[in-house]
Amino acid sequence: MSERTTRLLRIAAIAIVAVLVARFARDVDWRQLGSAMRHAEVAPLLASSALYFVCLFGKALTWRIMLAPRNVVPMGRLYRYTIAAFAASALTPARAGELLRVWALKRRDGVPAPDATAVALAEKLLCAITLLIVVAPVPWLLPGLPEWVENAMLTCAGIAAGVLVVLFFAVGHVDAREPRSWFERMIAGMHVVRDPKRLALAVFTLLLTWSADLIAVTLVTHAVGIELSIGEAMFILFSFNLAIAVPSTPGQVGAMQLGALAATSILRIPEEPALAFALLYQLMQIVPLLIVGFILELDLVRGRFPEPSPAS
Repeated sequence: MSERTTRLLRIAAIAIVAVLVARFARDVDWRQLGSAMRHAEVAPLLASSALYFVCLFGKALTWRIMLAPRNVVPMGRLYRYTIAAFAASALTPARAGELLRVWALKRRDGVPAPDATAVALAEKLLCAITLLIVVAPVPWLLPGLPEWVENAMLTCAGIAAGVLVVLFFAVGHVDAREPRSWFERMIAGMHVVRDPKRLALAVFTLLLTWSADLIAVTLVTHAVGIELSIGEAMFILFSFNLAIAVPSTPGQVGAMQLGALAATSILRIPEEPALAFALLYQLMQIVPLLIVGFILELDLVRGRFPEPSPAS
């Protein structure tokens, strides 16, 4: 697509998010919302922030598993790249920070761009599959949910499984001969889908990562006075991740709140504590993320790529 078309689509996505959030939040009592945020328990919020960095470590570890054995990158450096990428995405629309890892790995570690791009796409696919595994019990734990919830889960699962099967055969076809084009080299870079041991290890890592995120959801809801069952926490986790699946606003601000409010309204949770949860959950991620990202990789977050020092 042209740059103009991309910009228009981005503006349209942001506008849709803004309109829908306004629709959900129009009846909010802002004084009660402010009170809910002021009186939130600090310890669970800090614990949720720590768990966010655990999740980022899990994503970085997944990249290391998927890059190997063709490209071996030190874990510490991959973790820094991941933090920088997410910090940059918090400042730019459409998750533009995701490109930073690809560029940094090429400039600093000699990882071919097709290989890093392949890992980025394969990780998104495995993230979707593992999230669906984690939230699979929702229809049984919460039988009163609307029918669209189960349909959405089944649709997402069917798409993800179909893409995984296609990739399995595509990688095998490309590996049977020497890849020539950039696209063929990118497909070949998804070799993890044909390696059962590394695929299982990546899936296991992401399952633990989603489990940590699920705990973070329960911690923040507890901090604002909302007590959830495990099924309700899973539903909220699924709902806001579904809402942010399409890149839109910087840091997915608004889109995440939209997904969370959609779930909490179905669960009949009062709007003020629900919105307080949605705001604090993201706030406890973005603020520490930007601080740590600026400390570790200021140039990378800003889109600059100096050569690494010998000690890095």
